[in-house]
Amino acid sequence: MKKTVVGLILLYLFLYLLPLGGRSLVTPDEMRYGEIAREMNVSGDYIVPRLNGLRYFEKPVLGHVLNAGSMRVFGETHFGVRFASAASVGLAAWALFLLVLHKRDERTAALATLIYLTSVMVQGIGTFSTLDSMVSGFITLCLCAFYAAATEPSAGRRAGYLVGVGIFAGCAFLVKGFLAFAVPVLVIVPFLLWQKQWKRLFTLPWIPILGILATALPWCIMIALREADFWNYFFWEEHIHRFTAKGEAQHSEPIWFFIPVLIIGAMPWALLSPMALFRPIKERLGEPLVRYALIWLLAPFLFFSLSSGKLPTYILPCFPALAILLSIGLLELFDRQRDKPVRVGMWIFFSLTAIAFIGLVLTGLLPIEEAKIYREGELGKFFIVIATLGTSAVLYWVAIKRVSREWRLPMFGIATAVLMVGMQFGVPSRGSVSSGIEAFLLSNEIHLPENAILAGDSRTVHALCFIFKRDDIYLLRSKGELDYGLAYPEAAGRYLDDDDFVQLMETRGRRPVVVVGRKKRLGILKEYESESIYVDSFRYLTFTVFPALEN
Repeated sequence: MKKTVVGLILLYLFLYLLPLGGRSLVTPDEMRYGEIAREMNVSGDYIVPRLNGLRYFEKPVLGHVLNAGSMRVFGETHFGVRFASAASVGLAAWALFLLVLHKRDERTAALATLIYLTSVMVQGIGTFSTLDSMVSGFITLCLCAFYAAATEPSAGRRAGYLVGVGIFAGCAFLVKGFLAFAVPVLVIVPFLLWQKQWKRLFTLPWIPILGILATALPWCIMIALREADFWNYFFWEEHIHRFTAKGEAQHSEPIWFFIPVLIIGAMPWALLSPMALFRPIKERLGEPLVRYALIWLLAPFLFFSLSSGKLPTYILPCFPALAILLSIGLLELFDRQRDKPVRVGMWIFFSLTAIAFIGLVLTGLLPIEEAKIYREGELGKFFIVIATLGTSAVLYWVAIKRVSREWRLPMFGIATAVLMVGMQFGVPSRGSVSSGIEAFLLSNEIHLPENAILAGDSRTVHALCFIFKRDDIYLLRSKGELDYGLAYPEAAGRYLDDDDFVQLMETRGRRPVVVVGRKKRLGILKEYESESIYVDSFRYLTFTVFPALEN
C-alpha cells in the first residue's frame, strides 16, 4: 500500500508539476486567467473579476482567486499561472484512489488513478491554465464524497461526507456557475433511482444544500451588492442563452461532437481494447460502483452533447468514471489471461511512437529550412523530443515484451507519462501565434516606450496586459469577450473604431502609440506606415511603434 501511494505521488509530480514551466503561456486562455489573477493581486479586490481593468463576468470568482493565490506564492511565472489547475487534478486523483480503494481493492484503485492521470485530455488540461480542470476537480470530489455517503452505514460519517458534497459542489459553482450543479444531480438522481432508493432523494440533499449555501452564498451576496447587473448577465447570457441558443451559440458543434473527443481524450487507454470497457458493464452491472461509474460517465456526456455550444473540455468530469470502468475491465482481462487485444493496442501505440521518432529525425536532416518543424534556435527542443520519442518507444516495447503480466499496464502508463512530459518541453515556440506570442512580445519590450498608449485587438489584449503588466489597453476594431465590460460608462473611449483611431493619432501629443495585433484586423495602420519608427512581425502579427507628435 505504501509503495503504491508513493509511486502514484511521484508519477503525479512528474506528470503535472515538472512540465508547468516547460513551455510558453498560450493566448488567449492562459494569458486571460493569468491576467485576471494578476489584476486581483494588484488591486486587492477578490470579489469582482476584471480583465484589462474592465468588468469580466463570464465566470464566478473562485478560479481566479485560486490562481491569484498561486501567483502570490510562486510569482507571476508559468508555474504560478498553471499550478491551481494541476493541483485540482491531484486532488481529484486522490479522491478517486480512495473511493476505489475502499469499495474494491488496491490494484484497481492504483490502475484507475494511473489511467486518469495519464489520459491525454486530463494531463493536457491539467498542465494548462483553465477553469475546466478546477471545476472538474471539485465535481470529482463531490461525486466521490456522495458515493461514500450513500454507502456509509454510520450516520455520523455519512453526515460528514454529505457536508463535503455540499462544500465541493459550492466550490464548483464558484468556479464555473450553475452548470456545476447539473453534473452531480444528473449522476446522483438516476443512481438512487436505479438502486431503488428513491426515498433518499428527500433525505440526503439537505446537508449538501446547507454546505452549498455556506460556501457560495457570501460571495453571491457581495457581488450582488457591488455589481447589480452581475446575476442578470451571468445567468441569462452565460447559462440560458449559451446552452439553448441554436445557430448563434458560441462554439456550436454537432450532437456527436463529444464522441471523438472522449476517445481521443482517453488515449492511450482507449486504444487498448473496447472489451476493457464493455466487460465490467456487461458482467458487473449489478455492482453499485459499476452502476455509479456508468451513470457518471454517460449522464454528463449526454447532457453536454445536447447543448448548442460545445468545447472539448466540457466532458472532463467524465474521465474519473471512465478510469474506474477501464481499470476493472483491464484487470479482469489480465486475470483471465485474455489480454491479447490489449497487447495489440500496445503494439499500435509503440508503432506510432517509433514512426514519429523516425519521421522527426528525417525532417531534421532536410536541407530546406521551411520544411523543418524546429528552426534556428530550437535545437535543444528538437533533441528533447527526439529523446522523448525514443525513450517512450523503448519503454512501450519493454511493457509488451520484457515485463511480467502484472507490470505490463504500469509500465505502459510510465511510458505514456514520459511521452507526455517530454513533448511539453518540446513545443515549437514559432509553431503558432497562440504559443509564440509571449516570446514575440518579450523580444519587443525594449521598443515599448514607458508612457506609450498601447492598443491591440481582441486576440492580443490578454497577452499585452499580462506581459507588459498593463490594464489600460485600447481595443482596436474588435471587442471580443470584453464587449460587456466596455459597455460601462467608465470604459468609454477604451474601444477604438477607425475614426476613433484617427482621432487618437492626431491628438496623442507627447505620448507615442504602440499597436500590436493581427494585420488583417489592423488595416487602418496602412495609412500611417510612413510615420512608424519601428515595426516587427511574427506570422500574421505586427508590433508597430508610432512616435509622439510633440517633443
